[in-house]
Amino acid sequence: MLTIEFSINLLILGAIVLTSALTGFSIRTRQLVKNRLRIVELEKEMLNNYAEILELQKDYINLESKLRDSHIPVIPIKTVLKEAQSENEKIPDISLRKKLLSKENLLRQSVAGK
Repeated sequence: MLTIEFSINLLILGAIVLTSALTGFSIRTRQLVKNRLRIVELEKEMLNNYAEILELQKDYINLESKLRDSHIPVIPIKTVLKEAQSENEKIPDISLRKKLLSKENLLRQSVAGK
């Protein structure tokens, strides 16, 4: 059998292990720093978005208060729609439906159809 002999110097082996460990730690550290910076950036973006939403809400409330305080006779669309819905939602008379779907009426219809 053929045997291949090679000798490993323990100092070189230790240097290789130490270098690979330092390289792995540095790569992971860069990944963590990159992820933390991304998180900080996203948090700032969310805070800016919340600030913009609050500003828009404040403007909306100001406009709404100006409309309420104005002396121009304005009929809000919302109340007109509610009144129209209440008129359209009259309860239908269900007594006729109950009569048509009663067992006696169904029996009469089945007997008359035979």
